[in-house]
Amino acid sequence: MRINDTKHGFYSYQNQQNRSNIKNTTKKTATSAEVNISSRGREISQAMMSEQAQRQQRVQELKQQITGGNYHVDSSKIAEKMTAFWKNTSI
Repeated sequence: MRINDTKHGFYSYQNQQNRSNIKNTTKKTATSAEVNISSRGREISQAMMSEQAQRQQRVQELKQQITGGNYHVDSSKIAEKMTAFWKNTSI
């Protein structure tokens, strides 16, 4: 590359500007897609929605228990989970 060649730098800059001014002239076609979901896919979707609804209901119950002061943590379960975790990760 020649450092003193100012013409080359100017033309590449001008060409870059020209490229950005060119509009994308692709043909716009009517895009329509047809999707067919299998019966198994519908079953999976319904199962997932059902599980999510159950989860949302459980979250709401827990929120009500926490705000009402009725939510109690079982410390023995927490201790069991923590010891099991640390036993598995220390190997």
